[in-house]
Amino acid sequence: MDSVYQAALRSWSIPPVATFGLLLTAMVYLRGWIRLRRAGSVEVPPWRAASFFLGLFLLWIALASWLDTFSGFVLAAHMLQHMLLMMAAPPLILLGAPLVPVVRGLPRFAAREFAGPFLNWRPVDRVGHWLANPVLGLILMGVVNFAWHAPGPYELALSSNAWHEVEHACFFLTAIIFWWPVVQPWPSRARWPRWAMVPYLFIADLQNTTLSAILIFSDNVIYPSYARMPRLFGLSAQADQAAAGAIMWVLGGFAYLVPAVIIAIDCLSVQSGRGRIARTEQYTALADTSSARSNFSWLPGFEWSRPRHRLTDAHSFVVVFLLTGLCLSLLIARSPEDDQPLRLLKDSGPYIVAIFAPLNLQTGPSSLGVLVQDRSTQEVLLDWAMQLSARSVSDRSVFEVRATQENSDNKLLKTAELDLPSAGDWTINIAVTRNSTSTNVWLPLRVAKRESRLYDLWPYLLFPGLGVILFGTYGWRHRGDLSATEKTGVVAFDRGPGS
Repeated sequence: MDSVYQAALRSWSIPPVATFGLLLTAMVYLRGWIRLRRAGSVEVPPWRAASFFLGLFLLWIALASWLDTFSGFVLAAHMLQHMLLMMAAPPLILLGAPLVPVVRGLPRFAAREFAGPFLNWRPVDRVGHWLANPVLGLILMGVVNFAWHAPGPYELALSSNAWHEVEHACFFLTAIIFWWPVVQPWPSRARWPRWAMVPYLFIADLQNTTLSAILIFSDNVIYPSYARMPRLFGLSAQADQAAAGAIMWVLGGFAYLVPAVIIAIDCLSVQSGRGRIARTEQYTALADTSSARSNFSWLPGFEWSRPRHRLTDAHSFVVVFLLTGLCLSLLIARSPEDDQPLRLLKDSGPYIVAIFAPLNLQTGPSSLGVLVQDRSTQEVLLDWAMQLSARSVSDRSVFEVRATQENSDNKLLKTAELDLPSAGDWTINIAVTRNSTSTNVWLPLRVAKRESRLYDLWPYLLFPGLGVILFGTYGWRHRGDLSATEKTGVVAFDRGPGS
């Protein structure tokens, strides 16, 4: 069994788009943090930067590690993934005070012409003011948590990788809104008194306790998919559900109650209260002195580029934007569609054979995964060989494929790469051999013809469309400059950032 657990721990499914996005975010933050430190700012000390990077790392662990690989097999792993997305990564990221370092880490042209004006745009300011309301954060956290853990939406997320990503995005973004008034990242200002965060966190913990108690004490398996899945690591579906509820109860309670205790102690400390007043006065003074240098009062100490360098800044931004957009477009277009629901679970000879394949199989490349367990002990077997043959019902054509673990994210499965040449009805014959025993399993499949759709081109249209919006906005904001250029033939770069 040790080899089985080792194989499970090696089952990583690294998402290329999310990994690229998180690395890019980390680089932008680091660049901005270094610029702030060089400018003499003390508002984002090294421990805040470490907290931000740790939060990004935990977010990546939730999306790329074995937690994501086994989220459809083991409810406890899925719940631990949710805890990282809601309870660990968001508060750590906010503790890094990311707003100012990220904006300062952008290319100067992007910060001056797009990020700054957008964040100071009145509708955005109103939306941000509305989202920062603790009442909304508390309601959203409860509604999203209960809604996605209801059987219907949860089963939808398990059956579709796209909906699974939507679920994760809802958890993470809602958690950012919820933890914002608790962490109150610099330079934002609190809407409620600090002591109000104590009942705020206690109410959230009550919501979390209610949901976890439902999972623990339910007499039935709430999510049918886990009841149908092959049981791994010796856990029944009912025990797995109770373990998931315990994880939510313990880790969620720790995440809510520890900050509540810290805030309560901080509020009761006279010395810390004086320190908070001093820090508030310091922030106010910093904002007052910085407003003379920048129209963005929330962005203290931002150094705008000199007029003669702005054309160079614009060219640099265009190059960076094109390279980043091209990389992301290629990664999105080439990301595999890894929706592989359970298609067959069958006792055959001394084995239990589970087959995972795309629900809507099309001609061309696709993959098929096979899991083999001992029928008597339900132990996952790794030392077996498989020969796969596909036979077309219509033209009787046959081809054979050998399955390996190297091509599989889940190292407990062996994956065969199919390349079915024609549409129609196919029969997949899987021959499993281990030591001196063998068995055969047949799986009928309906294959549709793969057709090129305009929808498949959206990754390549996304960033050109965004570029048109950005530079259309730039042209609209500087329409006065363009009119002056048409009259005088001289490019006017001497206008302020708020023009």
